[in-house]
Amino acid sequence: MSSKTRRKGQVFRRLTIGALLAPVLGIAACSDEQVVMPADAPGISRSEEYSFGSATQAQDWRAARTVLDQLEAQFGQKSMRILARNLDSAADPQILKAHYAERLAGWTEMPLNSFAERAWAFAFVSPNGDRVLAVEALKASESAGGIVPLNILTNLDDDKGLTR
Repeated sequence: MSSKTRRKGQVFRRLTIGALLAPVLGIAACSDEQVVMPADAPGISRSEEYSFGSATQAQDWRAARTVLDQLEAQFGQKSMRILARNLDSAADPQILKAHYAERLAGWTEMPLNSFAERAWAFAFVSPNGDRVLAVEALKASESAGGIVPLNILTNLDDDKGLTR
């Protein structure tokens, strides 16, 4: 058998394997739905500038940093973003949690280590384990003018709204 014939056989095998794998890879790519940032829950607002004093800012950063440390350990430092928000101090954390759980159907809650008595947090992880959305806020007793600082920590792709 000549080397030219052998090369043709190898090319044919590669083309056959490629033709068989292409539909499988295409189906896998289509099923890996791109999830982006869900819309903010009721009671959450955006502000152009930080609305709190330096003491509250220090408490806010300590609470956010504790959650961020836990997330970075699992998802990597470079992929995480912190989105600063304001939260109505009368908002119920359980309602916010239900809001995100509904919009991130199929995601599982990630346990977070207890971190601060003056803050609360929860997190959800995607079914494939590579995406996360966490929400952390100071408790209402730390409010200033009816709002408290809230942080969304995530590695989701953008900050527009959930697309399905």
